[in-house]
Amino acid sequence: MPVFRTNSTFNLARLRAFLKLEAGVGRDAGGAPGGSPNGTAGSSGVEQELQTARKRIERQSRLLERKDEEISDLKRNSNWRYGLTAGRLPDFIIIGGRKCGTSLLYHILTQHPQVESAVKKEVHYFDLHYYWGDDWYRAHFPPTTEADGRRVVTGEGSPYYLTHPHAARRMAKLVPGAKLIALLREPVSRAYSHYQHEVRRFREPLDTFEEGIAAEEGRLSGELEAMQRRENYISANHAHFSYLSRGIYVDQLKHYEKFFSRDQMLVLKSEDLFENTQELLGNVLDFLELPPWDLEGPTPRVNSGKYEPINPETRERLRRYYEPHNQRLYEYLGRDLGW
Repeated sequence: MPVFRTNSTFNLARLRAFLKLEAGVGRDAGGAPGGSPNGTAGSSGVEQELQTARKRIERQSRLLERKDEEISDLKRNSNWRYGLTAGRLPDFIIIGGRKCGTSLLYHILTQHPQVESAVKKEVHYFDLHYYWGDDWYRAHFPPTTEADGRRVVTGEGSPYYLTHPHAARRMAKLVPGAKLIALLREPVSRAYSHYQHEVRRFREPLDTFEEGIAAEEGRLSGELEAMQRRENYISANHAHFSYLSRGIYVDQLKHYEKFFSRDQMLVLKSEDLFENTQELLGNVLDFLELPPWDLEGPTPRVNSGKYEPINPETRERLRRYYEPHNQRLYEYLGRDLGW
């Protein structure tokens, strides 16, 4: 877990102001590039340098905003750890996968009158924050309550749980009776969306998806083994750059079956969530033994990004790559997902 140190002389707001001031370098009082007194444009080389500098400054500003969020989260975690009373444990956990619609499902599910949300959707206890201890985890959940004479359920959804090597074992130890929900998306689309997500978060320096998947093997080399050897080892590469490996769902589900019975797990198709939201919600409510409930209004958009379509040749190459893994998945589930 990253640690950020601050002191009284360091102020993010001042740094942002400085960065904004830097964005004006190369302009005269009238706003003309290159300091030209008549306002005419300078050389194309100077303009290109200015454009590059502005992009770099914008990127740094967004990174600072991310650091602000992470520092606030660290402070809030400390308050939970040392100040708040521990609550109860979750009744359900959405274990993944990443970029498969888990945020949308959680948002919809927690609108139900007999479902109460955690402090935040992604607690990441069983993967990234396990060293905080069980009381820290409990503090994310509300006390036991009732609505209409029925117990209100609560849960969380951290998509890294599905692929983290220790999450299932840790989960079975603390919440052996929890109901688990896995959302699976067509793996090529999932991988491409995952790459675009890392680009938007300024964690992916490679310019193309093709470069990202080509670099995956090298980036992940030895990381899983290190995680398995060291209980609290956190691999940023495994968490962020496992574009292709996260789409081999059958191995991940089989790993969970070592710790949980099949009737404790509900495996859903992400495309059904996007296209037949009410029907899929009904299946989830049945699984959680909650009364039926109808959505109001259109399906909201949650964590959806806009980007150029994937290269058709890349899509076809990856479709062939995933074909045998998908066939194994269909045999395991006893149904064809149509990918």
